[in-house]
Amino acid sequence: MPTPYDGKIAIWHVAGSWIGEATIEEVGETLNEWAPNLDAVFVKTSQGDQWQGAKDSKASMAINGPDDLAKWVNVLANFDLEVHAWCVPRGEDVEKEIDLIVQASQVPGVRSMILDVEPFDGFWKGTKEDVTTLCSGIRNALGQDFHIGMSVDPRTQWYKPIYPDAWRPYVDSIHPQCYWALMGREPESVISEAYVVWGDYGLPVYPLLQAWDVYADAMREAHDIAKGVRGATGISWFRLGTAGPIQWPAIDDEIVDSEVGPDDIVRFYDWEKIVTPDDPGYMSGTHTGTPVEQEFEEFTSVRGHTVRYKPTQELSDRVWAQWVPRLPTQGIYEVSVYIPSEHATTTEAQYHIHGIVSLEGSELLVRFNQSRYANQWVPLVVYEFQEGVNGGRVNLTDLTGEDDREIAFGAVRWRRVVEQKPIEEVEPPDDEEEEEEPPVPGDPTQGFDAPVGTVEERLTTKVWPSTWYDATGYATYYTVVGPAYHTGVDLNNNRPTWDSDREAPVYAPAHGIVTYSGNLGGTWQHVIVIRHDPLPNGDIVWTRYAHVHQPRVSEGQRVERGEQIAVIGNAYGRLAYHLHYDIVKTNVLEQYPGHWPGLNLDQVYTHYHNPKSFTISHRPPGRG
Repeated sequence: MPTPYDGKIAIWHVAGSWIGEATIEEVGETLNEWAPNLDAVFVKTSQGDQWQGAKDSKASMAINGPDDLAKWVNVLANFDLEVHAWCVPRGEDVEKEIDLIVQASQVPGVRSMILDVEPFDGFWKGTKEDVTTLCSGIRNALGQDFHIGMSVDPRTQWYKPIYPDAWRPYVDSIHPQCYWALMGREPESVISEAYVVWGDYGLPVYPLLQAWDVYADAMREAHDIAKGVRGATGISWFRLGTAGPIQWPAIDDEIVDSEVGPDDIVRFYDWEKIVTPDDPGYMSGTHTGTPVEQEFEEFTSVRGHTVRYKPTQELSDRVWAQWVPRLPTQGIYEVSVYIPSEHATTTEAQYHIHGIVSLEGSELLVRFNQSRYANQWVPLVVYEFQEGVNGGRVNLTDLTGEDDREIAFGAVRWRRVVEQKPIEEVEPPDDEEEEEEPPVPGDPTQGFDAPVGTVEERLTTKVWPSTWYDATGYATYYTVVGPAYHTGVDLNNNRPTWDSDREAPVYAPAHGIVTYSGNLGGTWQHVIVIRHDPLPNGDIVWTRYAHVHQPRVSEGQRVERGEQIAVIGNAYGRLAYHLHYDIVKTNVLEQYPGHWPGLNLDQVYTHYHNPKSFTISHRPPGRG
């Protein structure tokens, strides 16, 4: 099932007021400069029954109708960037929502529409019947050929609440929001859950990956898992306005250039070829005289290609299939097969692999248990192969010695290996001390560390130490204490056990003077504010710590970087344990320690820094 996302990298856009660029032209220039391999921008067009512009204060980018969206299409076309629309249906005024979605989708040049469907405040509130009314109205206006995707929270508990069966007849692809850091997990964990939860939905899956408050290494890991292991033929990143010099190179990655195999060998690649049952390099036939189409059933895998399957044979084969890659040169190649989550229950698939140099014309028989895998690439062998038509050729029949299973005939992948080495030669063991870097010249009193973590963890280059993560995010819309745009970060740590951050120490991140330490009541409870020593350019910033317990400092007290000031609290039972942490660029906290802009996003940007970005840019000498 081909889609508009195959082979593409995209980035999502929410609002002009959320990004630094002043015009659409500047957006195109930024993307061309920092991510020249990017193919598309997903532009938000509506939220419920309102155009996106109702919540966007930057008029030059706001979308208040089709003409505004057409500007995005026309301007970004000058930078060879496609535009795909996305919206948040709410099911509260279905007819109005249908009208807005259809108008946006009918703008010439808009390649698709993605519905962001989540069971949270501000998202879908309609009934199952409302889903049918909404989707049938959209389809009646747009027809069946226009591509409609659906973006979802991939976690198991949020599958049923959105009525997945009701959306299924109307949508063409799934875009799971794999926000591993936001969820306090590892990329592999969240991406794997996405494929487990949505793998049998019957639609291609295109992971939506996190690009805020994460490091490039984690982003590359997510990219490689999505493409190299799960077989995604396209990915996207959330969102414009959050990526910086650290994130852009990872967003711009096109191919998986290295991977750790099941044998703990790291392999580096420079060429790849995939052959599916839809491609010219695939052939199949029968030994019975029966037309081949009568022997096979078909379905579309989550990576969007055709998978053929049939019952296994115990004594003799009825069908055969062959995949030919035409390898460009003699060399070492890894051969992998894509195993779907359904109709692959055989434990004795027998792959015949040809063209191995050391076998001098003989074939290699690989017995393989398809039933162990679901929606993923699995390496079969790594050998030196001949070039040309016979090099790397793979054959498979339905003969397995079983009479009660099914065998899948999917895609085969060849990757040329340019280097391979044991993993321990690439990454030092956890218990091996890393070589200490030479000190970096500079004033040791300058710079900001994280306000949490052990001494050792705060000395590393990682901003949020070890397993700590930001549960909310700077300038993120949320509703935990009422609708608002978040002014800072919420630092959590739920590993190795839940609430590992309970009463963990809170430290001053830099030298300064305490300007407030007191109880503000409500969900704030005890708050500490520090005015820090001037930065090298003369600027002054303040930091705020909310919901803390056991305060150790008072107004007027001088503190040094790394000095404990409190422990992490839960606002005395009003919230979950976490540290709310702000970095403030004006003196607003001197006058109002509980300053809270609420829904005024401009005030967030006026008074508050992004704590992670600021800290990355202001580390102490030697931290990186």
